[in-house]
Amino acid sequence: MEQPALAGAVRWVQANDIRAQGVGWSTWLDGQNAGPQKDPQRHPAQVLRQFLEAVRPGLPKEVLAAVQGEEEAMQSLATFLGSKGAGLVKLMELTRTHPNFRAFYGCLGLFPDETWVQRKRRKLKGEPPENVEDILLAVDCEMVATDQDQNALARVCACNAKGEVLMDRLVRPEGVITDARSDITGLQAAQLAEVDFSLSDAQEELLGLMSPWTVLVGHTLNHDLSVLRLQSFLVLDIGLLYAIEGQPRRRPALAHLVHQLLRKDFRLEGLHDCVQDVLMTMQIAVQRLRGGAVGTVWVPAPPASDKDLANARTLYVHRVPQRQDAFAAIAKLFASLPAEFGSSLEGINMLQSGNAALISATARFASAEAAEAAFLAIPAESIEIDKVQRPQKLVKIHFEDRSALICIRPILGGIGKASLAKPEPKAPVVKPKRTGKGWPGWRRAAEQLLAAQPSKALHWQQLIEELVLQRREQAGGRPGEQSEPQELLQLRALAHLPEEFLSETEPLVRLR
Repeated sequence: MEQPALAGAVRWVQANDIRAQGVGWSTWLDGQNAGPQKDPQRHPAQVLRQFLEAVRPGLPKEVLAAVQGEEEAMQSLATFLGSKGAGLVKLMELTRTHPNFRAFYGCLGLFPDETWVQRKRRKLKGEPPENVEDILLAVDCEMVATDQDQNALARVCACNAKGEVLMDRLVRPEGVITDARSDITGLQAAQLAEVDFSLSDAQEELLGLMSPWTVLVGHTLNHDLSVLRLQSFLVLDIGLLYAIEGQPRRRPALAHLVHQLLRKDFRLEGLHDCVQDVLMTMQIAVQRLRGGAVGTVWVPAPPASDKDLANARTLYVHRVPQRQDAFAAIAKLFASLPAEFGSSLEGINMLQSGNAALISATARFASAEAAEAAFLAIPAESIEIDKVQRPQKLVKIHFEDRSALICIRPILGGIGKASLAKPEPKAPVVKPKRTGKGWPGWRRAAEQLLAAQPSKALHWQQLIEELVLQRREQAGGRPGEQSEPQELLQLRALAHLPEEFLSETEPLVRLR
């Protein structure tokens, strides 16, 4: 519990640009000679604790106390609701165990000023409600920028599971409004200037709608709690219950979830309607609760934006030794590819890094298809999956005096086919052995293989090998997939492993 909680707190501190004695996490690590790895999750609890202690004395203890408070609140709610609340508790646990939960919620309320309020923790007494949905309260806020706060509360709405709007208030922000964000909020600065309802009034009214067992529901609820200056342990964030195919750590937008799950048109003009947002959020939460799904539910990726399309044709080259001839070595690697792949390279851009030993670069190609083909053609020492399920190759490059291993991966996973390269044109075709059993799909096949193990787990490399072998033997699924090159099938297998089956601390894939 300690290491993940502290790592999440460090990520929260990074995201909020909070510094330790005037320096950020990366610079602090360099000063501690803690190695080139910058991901907080890859550092031991002792290092994380030292950094957080440098941010503010006693902060690590506060972080762990907050985690303990969450667990006690969850246990108390589970006991209070009994079996009728099992589904809700599982969904709340799914929120809390999401890889990014600690980065979003890790220090909420731990850097308070006089405007912050905390829900009072009381012993849950009496009989639980007959319908567990009655304890849900969805909340949504609109924010504007002022000369005092870039995200000041301007409107807050709340509704219950019956679809009744219990609160819809405009709020007068403190300070002078510098940007009402009218194209998003639909609000005007002059409209808010006439409002006589403050942040403290909003907090008081919202708390009046809540009982000790109320579960707050929202989409990216951490933003709403932050702008409300409200700390609550009982939360259900629908943005963490769903994942975009191929991009498991990217939170789906509310409009995308509404379109995919409720089959409704939403925000066609781009404006946020606080009332509609809170109602749609609650509908999705109730639908999910009634549906009984326990694990992460995957939704198709939204249409690619211009930025996505640009990233889809770009490969990321990292862990490159910091040398004057680094650019030349990378260029030589891509120049060594077959002409049909290398000729589509438009440019290599070396990136600045705070790491004195390692640097990175991007390689931009003429199209997403060209980037995919080049990625597949690059000879690799090994292929792995990174922490957000993008395929990554360990590649050898050559300098005049020595060789080095670097990493190359697509920038995007699941967009523009950036994570699943096309087969090489002249790749050998392996004739599959037909069997009577049909191919169940990558995820289902992985679940079946893991379920057959006494420990419900396999080393990831062994699992990939067995999945590819099974795919060769079983008909059905994507046309022509059985005959694809070995390397491509390995990438497909890696990309379809559910994130909740993976671990950042052990090389095992475990059925959960």
